[in-house]
Amino acid sequence: MQKLKNEIRRVKKHRLEYYLSHLEIIEQNIEEKPDISIETCKALIEGISKLSLHVLAKEKIEVLDKSTDLQTLFKDALRRLQEGRGFSDFDLCKRAGSVVQCIGELRNKHSDIGHGRASLKEQVNDADFAEFIIGITESLCTYMLKRLDYLAESVLEYDDNEAFNIYLDERYQTEHAKVKYSKALFEQEPETYEILLGDYNLEQDLETE
Repeated sequence: MQKLKNEIRRVKKHRLEYYLSHLEIIEQNIEEKPDISIETCKALIEGISKLSLHVLAKEKIEVLDKSTDLQTLFKDALRRLQEGRGFSDFDLCKRAGSVVQCIGELRNKHSDIGHGRASLKEQVNDADFAEFIIGITESLCTYMLKRLDYLAESVLEYDDNEAFNIYLDERYQTEHAKVKYSKALFEQEPETYEILLGDYNLEQDLETE
């Protein structure tokens, strides 16, 4: 899965290096326990789908973690990732979602560790089939991460604006507030936060001229 490894190492944000351990599990089990490789592919697609929705749609991780519908997660993420292309192939999203659903079903039926099996099972899938699933997974995940990296460049991040956050807190923070004013504004009124940030940056630029 060299293409996916390269993409994970290229993007220096979102803590993507976490997924390198998934790739190791996939590659180490292809021959002897291919079903472990397949169920890890499912986990990889699921994780990157959740990450995409968290970054692009501001959906909370704890809410996304409660979702058990892999196909819906993937399709929602892929739709988001189509933004900015100039066109969007919703039909392709649906078809790709069906493939991902099949991978999830394979995992549920044949997984070795996902449901804590009480005893060894007869191996259903073989290494060649695992390689086939791995190829699909690598293509999907590499594409998703490339799109996420492209779109995330325009995503406003709270921690990227430390000076502005301090400015807001010093100006508007009440004495007994439990949450920083800047953080509350960012999370509850993101459009207002962005407008004020633009005004602040403009003032800073004028002061330095």
